[in-house]
Amino acid sequence: MTDTFQLPDIPDLSGISEPTSQPFENGWYEGTILEKREFIDNNGNERVFESSDTPSAKGDSRNIRLQVTLKRQSDGRTLNTSALINYVPEDLTQAKVQAVAAQREKVKEGGEWGDLFRTFMTLTRLATLQKIAGVRQLQKNGNGGLDLHPIFGKTAYFKLKDDDRNPQYKAVDRFQETKPVKAQIL
Repeated sequence: MTDTFQLPDIPDLSGISEPTSQPFENGWYEGTILEKREFIDNNGNERVFESSDTPSAKGDSRNIRLQVTLKRQSDGRTLNTSALINYVPEDLTQAKVQAVAAQREKVKEGGEWGDLFRTFMTLTRLATLQKIAGVRQLQKNGNGGLDLHPIFGKTAYFKLKDDDRNPQYKAVDRFQETKPVKAQIL
């Protein structure tokens, strides 16, 4: 026995779709630094991303990876991302810090950073982390890196840009403790 199913006249379905939201734009967002993010991905797998300070793949430096949740002001939508800070432990010696401070004075008078530029940028980022954490000094974690616990749960401001490796994604370009004065918070 064969029943034939008869379709009615097909209406225009173009007005029916899943709600879409606007992608996150390049710019500044308020965010919270998390110890870890846990979720179930589209395939049903449990995923865990933790903030950490671990040796780099080459082993000649360390990588601080911070898990961050950004919140868009216009609609409250959140974006989970990470921020990466690479540093060489030798940059944290008193001699290097003093050399950067001395070179900074020379740069103010028109000099160049030279070989100390990378160290200057690293120390600037770590100083920003220290400010966000609200501590006088970052501490060691006992595993060769820095203790990140004081920054978990802290709010900061993060600037997104297109990811150099994959333009369909965003990457954290910069971060700071205080709200940017001249830039809009998205």
